[in-house]
Formats: sequence, C-alpha cells, structure tokens
Amino acid sequence: MVRERRYGLAVMAALLVIAGGLGATVLQQKAGQRVSAVKVTQRVAPGQHIPSAAIEEIKVAEDTPVNFVRWEQRGLLTSRYFTASEVPAGTLLTGMMLTEKVGVATDQSVVGLSLKSGTFPAGLREGDRVRVMWVGRTATQTAPTGGASGGTPAGTELAASATIRQVFKNDNGSSSSLSLNILVPAEKAGAVAQASANGEVALVLLPAAAQ
Repeated sequence: MVRERRYGLAVMAALLVIAGGLGATVLQQKAGQRVSAVKVTQRVAPGQHIPSAAIEEIKVAEDTPVNFVRWEQRGLLTSRYFTASEVPAGTLLTGMMLTEKVGVATDQSVVGLSLKSGTFPAGLREGDRVRVMWVGRTATQTAPTGGASGGTPAGTELAASATIRQVFKNDNGSSSSLSLNILVPAEKAGAVAQASANGEVALVLLPAAAQ
C-alpha cells in the first residue's frame, strides 16, 4: 500500500514537471512573437497628418510595454490623427505622439506667405521656427504694426517666433521664390498677412537652441 502511494506521488510529480515545462515553452514562444508596427521614415512636423510615403512596416515584440501603433492602423494616420509633436525619422510610432485635435490651437492662426529671393534662408523645413520681419522701405509707408515707418528700413519685428507649418514646391522648380504656411500667434496674424500681401515679409531662421 505504501509502495503504491509512493508510486502515485512520483507519477504526479513527474506530470507536474512536464506541465511546468510545457507552460514555460508556451510563454517563451509567446514572448518571441513579433507583430507589424509603424516606423516613421521621414521627419514629420507638429500638427500634421503622417503621409503614407513617410512610414514603413517594422516588426516588434508583441509583449513590449511600448504603446506602438500597429501596421493595420496606418490608414488613420492620413485621415484622423495629427502629430502631437515633431516626429523624427527612424521613430517607432506610439500613441503618445498622436492627437485627434486639429493642428491649430485657438490662440494661433495659419498665414500663407509668398516670398521672393533674399527674404528667406535656404532649406526651410516644416517644423522650423523663424522670426517674421517687416521689410517695408518707403518713408511714407505705415508699418503693419500700426506705427508710421518714418523711413526706418527693414527691422520691425512682426512675430518673434513662428512655426513653418507647410512648405510648397514651386511648379516651375525655381528656388528663387518660396510659398509656405506659417503658424503665428493669433494677435500677430493680421499684421503678418498685411505685410505679406504687400511683399514686405522676410524670415529669419532661429537657432536650434531657440526651437
């Protein structure tokens, strides 16, 4: 009787060992499973949809603690979600980088500019921050800020800091002019738009530390 009991206990112990081994194997296999996620391949400025040309599929561990965006959700990036902040190239896209809010805050406005050669630095990109300057030169002009120019050439600051929201390619491929949208404080929008309509706007790229 005692021998049969010991035999039964030995069999039970062996079964537990086998079950434990199988459980560990299943967990290991699950931990090794990889799923498709979204990787951003091009820099995307804040407040923008992420275009399909700027993403690629990447494999990540399914059990990673990172709240990554799954590849099958990529369609929402061009229609529903905006970038909450700048997304650098090579980034694994996560939920914290996205927002459903339209990319313009209530205290900001988008102003379109058409700039001629000499009034903007080369290589401006979406997300860059710039100082917006009035460059009217006629002595009888009135500065868009409301005060008379008094003949003072170039130098009236219209906006201390604005964000490049969108840069448009010229149809003729010329680099001597530039069309773009900038994001400015709402109270500055009128003055910037007025100066832009008169062709009296210049942009100064702010240093990286100020961006």
